[in-house]
Amino acid sequence: MYARVSAKKAKLLDERDYDNLWKMQPNGIARNLGERDYKKDIDSLGSAYEGVTLVELALMRNISRTMSHLVEISPDRLKPVISGYLRRYDILSIKRLLRWKQGGEQGDISSFLIPVGSYTLEELEELSEKSFEEIVDSIEFSESDINYKEELTDQTDIRKIERDLDRAYYKDLQSIKGKVSSIWFDKFIDREIEYENLKIALRLKKHGLGEEEINEWLVSEEKSSLVNDVIGSDSFNEALEVVKTSIGREKFDNGSSLEEVEKAIETERLERAMRTVHVEPLSATSILGYIVAKVTEVNNLRMLIRAKETDIKNEETIKKNLVVA
Repeated sequence: MYARVSAKKAKLLDERDYDNLWKMQPNGIARNLGERDYKKDIDSLGSAYEGVTLVELALMRNISRTMSHLVEISPDRLKPVISGYLRRYDILSIKRLLRWKQGGEQGDISSFLIPVGSYTLEELEELSEKSFEEIVDSIEFSESDINYKEELTDQTDIRKIERDLDRAYYKDLQSIKGKVSSIWFDKFIDREIEYENLKIALRLKKHGLGEEEINEWLVSEEKSSLVNDVIGSDSFNEALEVVKTSIGREKFDNGSSLEEVEKAIETERLERAMRTVHVEPLSATSILGYIVAKVTEVNNLRMLIRAKETDIKNEETIKKNLVVA
């Protein structure tokens, strides 16, 4: 398993690869990806699609196939761990579906779905045909010890639904953590929770919410000292300084916006994930580290190809948004 994950990690794109892809047109990007780990997906779709559509569909098919393969080749004791971690993308797709329904079904929802958990793209598209209420009512993960629907405190308020689904997911992760005897795995999960709480705390701090209100929207009651320091800061700018000091000021420009700090948090998350592949090779930690890196790569490629589709000229803006370790 470790050998296979290491081989997959070696095929991930680096900063130079992204620089080269930026110089290409959509069909050129498709050809380039067709010479890499995306070859099978590009080849199978190439006769029916081209350009941006080809790349988008190939990326979704590739990540779905990759994650299914990871679960398939993993030892029996790790299958529920990997499947449980991937559940975050099921939840993300459900949240996006609900937002799409509430917003009057504007735009093509397929481009916002991430079929890497228990849902296939076809199943997510079928779910998109249901009403807002029917989607909420259908939320169920039979392999989990957590009853997600029972965790919902409100089935009509989209913000509370999203918060409660996230809380249920991280409660789910905590229960998985107790089944894996690994200090590195425990640290990995704790950091995942910390990163999510950090982003929420910063956004709410920017909008002037107080400590008590911010705590109501975090994904877990248990908070790291860094999250507590951010929440307890006297101002949003002070909160940004706390995060910059923790992550490392060398990762920031002289001035930093919320978006830049969130990007730095995601970069820090990716760097730590990449290191875990080697820290404890014969455990679930190395596999989850690869998953973070692979999903990040696909998100980067989708962002890049959409920029080409909309003919965005500001290369530096797009490059700043790419998360590269």
